[in-house]
Amino acid sequence: MARLDAEHRSHLVERYFPRASHQVIILSTDTEVDQHFYADLEPHIARAYHLSYNDKAKKTTGEEGYFWPTETTNGRKKPAK
Repeated sequence: MARLDAEHRSHLVERYFPRASHQVIILSTDTEVDQHFYADLEPHIARAYHLSYNDKAKKTTGEEGYFWPTETTNGRKKPAK
């Protein structure tokens, strides 16, 4: 998504991803799916994970959440504002 212009990136988030399939995995950076796009996708997200690489241990671990702190509303995680 990084190489797409803003209009095409918006179309992917608003039109394609929610309808692509019942299960879609999106691997992104914090700038490709920012807080605005995450909020648009949130109704369609079952789980979000942040992959963190530990250079000292030479391994990657998955942690529930995304790139920024989240708050819980009605049992659902939402991006902090």
